[in-house]
Amino acid sequence: MVPQSPSESAPVLEKGPVRRVLPNGLTVILEESHQARVVAFQVWVKVGSADESEDEAGLAHVHEHMLFKGTEKRGVGEIAQAVEAAGGDINAWTSFDQTVYHVVMASRFFDQGLEVLADAVQHSSFDPAELAKELEVVIEEVKRSRDMPARVISELTFETAYQKHTYRRPVIGYERTVRAFTREKILGFYKRHYRPDRMVLVITGDFDTTEALRKVEANFGAFAGASEPLPPRQSEPTQQGLRVRVGKDKIQETHLSLAWHIPDMLNPDIHALDVLSILLGHGDSSRLSRGVKHGRRLVNDVYAYSYTPRDPGLLMVGASLHHGDLHAALQAMLVETYRLRDGQVTAEELEKAKTIIESDTVYQKETVQGLARKLGYYEAVAGSVDFERQYMAGIRAVTAQDVKRVAAKYLMDDRLTLVALLPEQAPPVAEAQLKETVAAAADELGKIRQRMLLSRGELGVWRGQLQSGVTLLVLPDPKVPVVSMRAVWLGGLRDEDDKTNGIHNLMAELVTRGIEGGPSALEVAHEVESAAGTLEGFTGRNSFGVRGEFLARHFEHGFSLMADSIIRPAFAADELERQRKLVLEEIRNKEDNPSGLAFEQFGRTLYKHHPYRMDTLGTRDTVTAFKRDDLVRYYREHFTPDRMVLSVVGDVDPERVAELVEDSFNDLPRSRPFPAPRVFPAEPEITAPLIARLKKDKEQTHLVLGFRGATLGSPDRYGLEVLTTILAGQGGRLFIELRDKQSLAYSITAFSLEGVDPGYVAVYMGTSPDKVDQALSGILAELTRVCEEPVSQKELDRAQRYLVGTHEIGLQKMGARAATLSFNEVYGLGYAEHARYADRIMAVTAADVRALARKYMDTGRYVLSVVGPDPATVVPRAP
Repeated sequence: MVPQSPSESAPVLEKGPVRRVLPNGLTVILEESHQARVVAFQVWVKVGSADESEDEAGLAHVHEHMLFKGTEKRGVGEIAQAVEAAGGDINAWTSFDQTVYHVVMASRFFDQGLEVLADAVQHSSFDPAELAKELEVVIEEVKRSRDMPARVISELTFETAYQKHTYRRPVIGYERTVRAFTREKILGFYKRHYRPDRMVLVITGDFDTTEALRKVEANFGAFAGASEPLPPRQSEPTQQGLRVRVGKDKIQETHLSLAWHIPDMLNPDIHALDVLSILLGHGDSSRLSRGVKHGRRLVNDVYAYSYTPRDPGLLMVGASLHHGDLHAALQAMLVETYRLRDGQVTAEELEKAKTIIESDTVYQKETVQGLARKLGYYEAVAGSVDFERQYMAGIRAVTAQDVKRVAAKYLMDDRLTLVALLPEQAPPVAEAQLKETVAAAADELGKIRQRMLLSRGELGVWRGQLQSGVTLLVLPDPKVPVVSMRAVWLGGLRDEDDKTNGIHNLMAELVTRGIEGGPSALEVAHEVESAAGTLEGFTGRNSFGVRGEFLARHFEHGFSLMADSIIRPAFAADELERQRKLVLEEIRNKEDNPSGLAFEQFGRTLYKHHPYRMDTLGTRDTVTAFKRDDLVRYYREHFTPDRMVLSVVGDVDPERVAELVEDSFNDLPRSRPFPAPRVFPAEPEITAPLIARLKKDKEQTHLVLGFRGATLGSPDRYGLEVLTTILAGQGGRLFIELRDKQSLAYSITAFSLEGVDPGYVAVYMGTSPDKVDQALSGILAELTRVCEEPVSQKELDRAQRYLVGTHEIGLQKMGARAATLSFNEVYGLGYAEHARYADRIMAVTAADVRALARKYMDTGRYVLSVVGPDPATVVPRAP
């Protein structure tokens, strides 16, 4: 006898599942549970209806009926009688992927239960007379299913969603296939598949594992023979468009079924899809129930679940309803479902869904038969009894962004199968009408997004012009719990003149140093650092802005600090004086940087009128003259919400970001009507080499030789990047010819700097004073060569691959993507311009490079800036 349970007062020490494989291939899973004196036995045969051929449809299910109909030593009915006489229950079920036979009984009858089940699966007699009768029973089951609307619409859904895979057929088969079964065909299926190496025996409950294993070996050890390979299942092709099917039946209610293709149970997206299905359609507090059933009262019942078998499954949404509400209900169900693609998933409903999933796994373990079913499924279908631990870890890790990601990935019309089952007496509904309703749902979603003022576009970026006037770009990315923000305006050096030169730089240093009527500079810094963040202003030749970066859990606090800094910068007098001194010191220290002086002199020579001729720091006179009122007035006039582009990249919800932006900026005054674009006097044409010289007693002479260049919006900018990369870098012509071969310099490079207005293309070199002539001649020679001779394919490939590679590497961080999105947008290029960078770089040809060199690099008309100990000796050179 199996040992009985310990006394009630003794401690109960449970064990985890034990897995053994017998020499004949039978897998045995045992887990003790002594809470009740009950034991469950289950045999999982790893063959189901999806492993049948067309003429075998329903054959696995017939075995479910026949195995308990008698064996070589037990007549008809004796198996069930033996189990019931022990106070037990015996039954079986069949699915797409497995057939399961199970017995549950008092543990005192352990031996009898194990022996009966072993006898049934090994020695079933398939008595011809009983088989004929049981086939009629199966046919009655098929007929009964036709009277069950839920079964009818389920079968219609599967045979419409699956065109090739065997999941398209009902598990119980068809009347025509069942009637055609012979004993020979059934025995052939049994002998091919009912072998120990295709079975899993699960025993759970009140027993001793060691003793139970001995008895399993006694009852199953002689079970011999290897199974034949299962026929391969045909993969289901990717669905390429909406599928609609309409049926009629003798019913009162209309039934709707919506099914989207999703991956198999081992795919990592399944965790998020399971959570999605729970919050969408499980219980009265689910979205579908609240919105469609209780809210709008369009359905009598509504549900959602993810069906994830061994092969790719379906996410199902269904409802029963009054026929008159068909189109309204369908539209509402689609809208509610699709809103998960871009709407907010609250922490509360996310946690509720996870709790429901966890509770289901726990409650199933209350009974030994429930525990056995779980272990059998994990081993036979998922492939490991450890599946639950891995699965629950995946469930606990699901984020709101994960839910929205899988919704966007899988819930789309092209993956949707829509089936409507109507009462016979109902007015006819054409498939085209249902397709129109699907389209109407898309229109309604569009209107909802307009109300949200955001729409999902290229690269998964949410973009909108908010009522506050802010242009908002949000790129959700939950991979790392970081959020990066950029608020950018057109401005910077390009908007300055001789009197305001340097004002943007000073404002950029001060904008986050204290909030008017709020925290001081030190207090703001403390709050930012406490949130492990950064917050600072920035400026350049074409723009002005504020950047912030925070851990995702501190995002809302960080955004509040950033918004307050933008809306109410203090520009405190003491901070202004402190920063003024630092800027003046920086201006003075420029004298110690000869290469910087060379570029500054180059700008003043290349541009005579345009602000690009000036330094972003300003001059000693302008910086000294700025008063606090000047900064406040200029800031309020230029940096209003309606001129701002705000990008947010990271672990955020777009809808919540929009709410925060509107709450912060909506009540602020707008700018006066935009003035006409600033027009600058035409720059004088360069007709011959222009040389600017500055004497500095330094070791090296610094040369900047350049030409007027392209704008940010010019298609030439990509070819110019390729051109200057061919010249620059350690593999570039200038480096190889002038550094490696002639040892003329340590630093030499070439680059193209674009702007809102034309920038420049230049070569920089630092060399010894006695090598200047040779260096200048070498630079001009290389520029002339690139104008006259096609570059080699090897050079072109190197430059293109380098540019594309460094571009992709540079976009890894949230901050880089936030900056790229906002700059692209504010410069009028469209936020996704960088997504086309690689294609445009790779499209540049050798002929393009030579044409651009000729267009921009006229070596008879250049600007040369010379800073060094004896610049007067440098004279124009012919190429």
